[in-house]
Amino acid sequence: MRRLAFLLALAALPAAASSGPPVDLSRPPVHDVTMTVDVGPARDILALLAGKPDASAALKRLRSSRSFGAALSRGGRNPEDVLGRLVSVAAGTPDPLLSTYSRRATTFGRLLDALETDGTPGAMVEARRIAALLPASPRVTARLQIVPLFTLGGFDEVIAESDGETTWLFVDLPRLAPDGPAEVVPREVVLSILRAAASESWKRLFAAFRVPPAWPEEKAPDFDALLARTAAEGPATLFLFPDEFFPLGLMFEEPISRSFDRWNEVAEQLLDPKVKEDARRELLAAATTRGDFWSRNASVVGVKMTETILVRAGNAKYLEALAAGPRAIAALYVEVTKKSKDPALGKAARKALEAKPPTP
Repeated sequence: MRRLAFLLALAALPAAASSGPPVDLSRPPVHDVTMTVDVGPARDILALLAGKPDASAALKRLRSSRSFGAALSRGGRNPEDVLGRLVSVAAGTPDPLLSTYSRRATTFGRLLDALETDGTPGAMVEARRIAALLPASPRVTARLQIVPLFTLGGFDEVIAESDGETTWLFVDLPRLAPDGPAEVVPREVVLSILRAAASESWKRLFAAFRVPPAWPEEKAPDFDALLARTAAEGPATLFLFPDEFFPLGLMFEEPISRSFDRWNEVAEQLLDPKVKEDARRELLAAATTRGDFWSRNASVVGVKMTETILVRAGNAKYLEALAAGPRAIAALYVEVTKKSKDPALGKAARKALEAKPPTP
């Protein structure tokens, strides 16, 4: 929910003139990545809830849908139980949750119309960006499919599930379009879905590259763990920002600067041999996983590093550093920001980067 609140807050800010993230899409793609949108299962659910004439056919399609079965089987659930509830609502039996969805069928229908019209063209752009921000080797083939659903409270905003080369990205329409007095703007919801799905997809595909020795396994709450989380969160966070907010430093200079200050404080303490392991673990968690978006200093520092390197050094240099590991990313950021006014890594962090990394 915190990420959703962040995305909606970004959408409400005034637009600035920009052309999106600094990702070079002019080069021939190395990886074969596609992203599409499938609104069929969601439309079938609405048809059942509304008791439409084609409800029987919709029920049959849902029973045979691989994506619907995979989504509703998560956590040991039984899709037939969900289908039974849908049929009961269609027959007039009240349901505390599904009846709410039925009442908002018109709103959800508008969202699905927008996704069907604008979703796949936008998803194709995101797929090119994902492919352009993955190291060259090994070559990746991925079929990403966004599937909006009514998840009965069982999902986060976006959940990825793979089946061979196909990766479904299940998005929760009720969470992305919460019930309330504010008007739901379909285009804003579609763009939020695409950004969240692209971020989740990049993280999932990058997992194949995040391996030793370049990316050592995280075994302790130390400086290298902070570096790894920061470098890996950079591209994933880049996808979450609307295109009109680039370059990020123009609109978010103050919160980015604060995040660098806090990140440097955490790095200094993680490098202090006097700090106990429990305290280190607490520091690492606070910098990477807790609080609202701007409190996740690793994500903010990571996205600033990513954007700055892409602008100053270019796509190819960034991907070389990404393949070489977190220390290479941090070192390249230090190099490209010398004699600049960009936020800097602290003295302790720079000294640690100059030293020999710990033996895996």
